[in-house]
Amino acid sequence: MPDVEYFFDPVCPFCWQTSKWLRQVARLRDLDVRWRFISLRFLNEPLGYEGRPAHYPEAHAQGTRLLRVAAAVRERYGDAKVGELYAAMGDAIWEVEPPPPGDLDAILALHARGADIPAILATVGLPTDLAAAADREQHDDVLRAETAEALERAGDDVGTPIISLAPPDGPAFFGPVISDLPSDTEAVELWDAMVRLASWPGFAELKRSLRTVPDVELMRAMRGETTTAS
Repeated sequence: MPDVEYFFDPVCPFCWQTSKWLRQVARLRDLDVRWRFISLRFLNEPLGYEGRPAHYPEAHAQGTRLLRVAAAVRERYGDAKVGELYAAMGDAIWEVEPPPPGDLDAILALHARGADIPAILATVGLPTDLAAAADREQHDDVLRAETAEALERAGDDVGTPIISLAPPDGPAFFGPVISDLPSDTEAVELWDAMVRLASWPGFAELKRSLRTVPDVELMRAMRGETTTAS
């Protein structure tokens, strides 16, 4: 079994930022990470989108399209390629110049239009025909099952990302939600502190309001503004 399982949806910027920190720790601590799926679209089905930003449903739908492709990649090539693909998705979605005027509505509208999936696949040397999986529902059962599994491990009032330690029976939790990447030393210290808290059976939650949006290229113009995590 892997040391860590990380449940992700590519359209969550906080999930992307935390994944970069996890890769940092994995490199420093030689951790084996398995990349799992959690669909914000399926997660929000029972809740609906009333009161949420206008483009949230479409953006979450695009996240599910990307996860379908990731599921098709895992089916054909195994777990290892999923991590590479998610890294390429994150770079293509989040590490790019923002559209004018660079605010959250503009960014969500961009996501609602969708990413260039064939180009993302080509970046990691995968056949572009896998892009066709984005519009097929054949992998939705897998996405729903893994979304449900993530919630079974961490609770039903959480979002993305979800980190599961020593899976499947170790502690799992939502977060950490981070906006900035730490130094290598700080990254390991943060990891050790998180593992310590998560491993104590009496620990449930440590939370404060968000400081700012993640420090990714697409959202850099919004730095200093507060927002909410998905």
